[in-house]
Amino acid sequence: MNAKIKKYVVPNLPYLFIFWFFCKLGEAYRLAAGADFGAKLIGMMKTIGPAFGTIAPGLAGFDLLVGLVGAVALRLVVYNKVKNAKKFRKDVEYGSARWSA
Repeated sequence: MNAKIKKYVVPNLPYLFIFWFFCKLGEAYRLAAGADFGAKLIGMMKTIGPAFGTIAPGLAGFDLLVGLVGAVALRLVVYNKVKNAKKFRKDVEYGSARWSA
């Protein structure tokens, strides 16, 4: 694999699994019985097993949308954490200038 492609694909590969996981959650929600949000969340307890019973993600539009939103949201959280990380040096005091004697 080309080094440039590998540089972008490998770090983002876990988000493919996150996308799959959220697709499965969307499928479980879609298949759950109930009319309102609360009833569907409780109904997910029965449909989460069958939803994760197959490897293939649900191809319904809602499932894919939930997967995409979940993966993008998690990517934004990780990006924000990395961007705001402080640049500390381990075992070195902050502002490591020496005191004049």
